[in-house]
Amino acid sequence: MNRIKVLSEEVTNKIAAGEIIDRPVSIVKELVENSLDAEADRITVILENGGKKRIQVIDNGRGMSEEDALLAFERHATSKIRNVEDIIRISSLGFRGEALPSIASVSRMELTSRDGENDTATRIELEFGTIKNVGKVSANKGTDITVKYLFSNLPARKNFLKSEQVEFKHISDYIHYQALTFPGIHLRLLNNGQEKLNYPAAADRAQRLSAVLGSGFYKQDFVKISGENELISVEGFIGGLEETKGTFSDYRYIFINGRFIRDRIIIHALRTAYEPFIKKYRIYQQGKTPPYILFLNVNPELIDFNVHPAKLEVRFRDPHLVHSFTKATIVQALLDYQEDKFKIATEKFGHIYKEGDPTMLEKQITAGKGGRKADKKELKQMNIMLKELYQPDLFRQDPLEAAGRSDVSQSGQKTVPSDLYLPPEEDVVNPWQLHNSYILVQSDDGLIMIDQHAAHERIIYERIFHRMCGVPAESQKMLFPIVVDIPPILKETVNQLLDNNPELLKMAGFSLKAFSGDSIVIEEIPVELGNWDGGEVFKDILFQLQDEYKETEDFRDSIAKSVSCKAAIKAGEKISKKEMLKLINDLFACQVPYFCPHGRPVLIKFTLTDLERKFKRI
Repeated sequence: MNRIKVLSEEVTNKIAAGEIIDRPVSIVKELVENSLDAEADRITVILENGGKKRIQVIDNGRGMSEEDALLAFERHATSKIRNVEDIIRISSLGFRGEALPSIASVSRMELTSRDGENDTATRIELEFGTIKNVGKVSANKGTDITVKYLFSNLPARKNFLKSEQVEFKHISDYIHYQALTFPGIHLRLLNNGQEKLNYPAAADRAQRLSAVLGSGFYKQDFVKISGENELISVEGFIGGLEETKGTFSDYRYIFINGRFIRDRIIIHALRTAYEPFIKKYRIYQQGKTPPYILFLNVNPELIDFNVHPAKLEVRFRDPHLVHSFTKATIVQALLDYQEDKFKIATEKFGHIYKEGDPTMLEKQITAGKGGRKADKKELKQMNIMLKELYQPDLFRQDPLEAAGRSDVSQSGQKTVPSDLYLPPEEDVVNPWQLHNSYILVQSDDGLIMIDQHAAHERIIYERIFHRMCGVPAESQKMLFPIVVDIPPILKETVNQLLDNNPELLKMAGFSLKAFSGDSIVIEEIPVELGNWDGGEVFKDILFQLQDEYKETEDFRDSIAKSVSCKAAIKAGEKISKKEMLKLINDLFACQVPYFCPHGRPVLIKFTLTDLERKFKRI
């Protein structure tokens, strides 16, 4: 008896569906991209229960004849490619011809489509991959596809779906990505009869960026980049080099040839481009990529989109070319940015020193030579703009010397006076900072190195999580309530927060009220949020929260992680010995002191044996 069998069409369709369709957003993605390929300039997405019950996508594109509409449900039937050569120069968003039959095999589906050559539209009804009815109806030019009861014939797959709130968030994120990529397309999103997003066609990308990310986007310290050659073009915005906290929102988007992509090569090019600037200014947390919104157009012959079922990853045929060009474009933009900032500084403080003679700075400050005398306020501003970071008190002073006592007797022997002043705890334990990012402290049998941001993040996370489990809330009342304008990309997140979790937000330490339009009033914030930055940090928390909430439906865990990430001491931030000691004590009072809320290690221990091996002592 043969052990190898040819699978039935029903099974192969469901396997294909499992690779392409894993949740409602996968269906929205496939249908919207088909609409874009059909040259539609108006696309409406209608959902019920976050897409779990119903998804409808309506467009005004080219539409299909009856013959084409029926062929569209055949496996590997597509209008996008004709031969093998077309595969290596794909310019359309969809091309494999698997989407419609895969979706139809795991749902009840209705398609209505009319092209410009016919007066009536074709209507096709399918049930789990089988065509049940074909007819003619009256309809506008374009295509209208409805998908109902997703995975009803695959209960195991259906059980993997998250809550309506989570599934809707994935879809709204996708619509935002498409809105940024295609500014000339009118996009609407409705859920349970309510309009959630509406982006009319914009004149250009700058106008669409303001519509999606808010008018405050251009007020932040972003650097515009632009570059192109015969094979690649790169444009967009990257985070600037201002040495201030809380000025950036967590925008991290890469779009390649009209697709939202996660690509390590582009991210690595971005990081290496920033590296010399980050080392100089020490702005961003070590290992964290600065914010970016990048739009790349790459010659189709240099890129392969067929390496991921959902086309979220790509393979470059010449990765070095893409990496080097992207890096060079970003480096040039940062050099121009730095030069502009230096010009501003020299124009503002040029009277303080003579050009070409920096050594005269101190003399001119005290005597006023070479220009008018600088006042204290100007000197403070100049120090902020031009300061150099350093690590003072690298090695501990001897406790006896710190106490102002001689430890040597007339006989030359060291003594310990009976009335010796006991030094503070931080001098006894003697923690010190490495590169303003890591705390080093001696242990009984070696050395402990602590990541100060990860440690503080763990401390704050446990405090906030415990509050939401019943510990009394700790908050600080704002002297004057702050009105924060929420970018449209975050509007739905904020509405869901206010509507569904008011008590948990209060327990975490927030007091929020809805205001007019897309604004909210913040009256109280958690005590841990010391650097409030006029409410901008709250936007950062919301960006973090929407990412966290996609991974877990436990709001307590999501909000605790989000607040702790933004409230924690940052890498590159100088802290005193007392602050270091408090951080260490608070860390080891935590239930889980060894890992941050996201699972990264908080500390590394080096034993004396490890060190002796390094120095070849053993």
